[in-house]
Amino acid sequence: MSIHWLRAVLLLVLLSSFSGAQPRAEQASKQDLQALKGVVYMVGLASGAALLVSLGLLVARWRMGTVRAQRFVLRGDEGQPIAQLVQGPNGGGELELRDADGELTAVLGSGLKLCDRAGRVRADLRLESDKAPLLELYDERGEVRAGFSLSEDGAGSLAFYDETGRPRAGLGSGHAGAMRLSFFDKQGRMRLQSGIEDEEVPSFKLYDAQGEVRGALSVRADGMTLLEMRDQDGHTRTIVGVLEDGIAWLGVLDEEQRFRAGLGAPTGGNPRLDFYDEDGETRASLRIDNQGRFKTDPDS
Repeated sequence: MSIHWLRAVLLLVLLSSFSGAQPRAEQASKQDLQALKGVVYMVGLASGAALLVSLGLLVARWRMGTVRAQRFVLRGDEGQPIAQLVQGPNGGGELELRDADGELTAVLGSGLKLCDRAGRVRADLRLESDKAPLLELYDERGEVRAGFSLSEDGAGSLAFYDETGRPRAGLGSGHAGAMRLSFFDKQGRMRLQSGIEDEEVPSFKLYDAQGEVRGALSVRADGMTLLEMRDQDGHTRTIVGVLEDGIAWLGVLDEEQRFRAGLGAPTGGNPRLDFYDEDGETRASLRIDNQGRFKTDPDS
């Protein structure tokens, strides 16, 4: 009987222990659940804050793509300006570059300008209104002294100017491979020109004060060498040349460009002098025959 009683006592103790442990387990579970809820809340709060920060940085970065200012200045170690971005006189942007002393050396905008130590423009590279490139060189007084340009059709020209800015010489290319060297007087009038013409003909021309050609020397494509002398109206009055068949010849023309006299000496032949009428017909001749005698008839 004592054994059964002891078993009963132990059973009661176990039941009482089990009934006391169950509330403690439920209480611990509730505490763990509350802690888990707190962790989830903090994680959510941190995630939301991170999202807001990311969005803020994204918006700030997007807005920083455009910066508004009237001038940007880059300074050296001693505070002197060495570069600045400003609005140019034509309304466009210009980048000014300076040396270590702060002196202006170059300006980049609608073109490129190079300056000397005094800030004077000495070289200017730009596009003209027709989009043709132009390079000009200036002296210390600001006068243009040389220029190089290229036209829309690809023809290049090199010009030289005097101390007053007036053109005095120029080298230019024309169509079909022509190339000419020209010289001008103080009034800008052409006085001399030489070069290769469009037909690959070398030529040398002299001009008077009115701009009229008064003398021209050329070698034609057929091999003829001609020297032409003209009057004040530009009419050819005298021609000296060597014809394609080897005849050395001197021709005299009237004001209507008609040959009136000709003196020639053929290769291996005898010289002769012919006179022509207004229709170009030979009216008189003077020649030397094979015996060295003068003849006045053309062929006898």
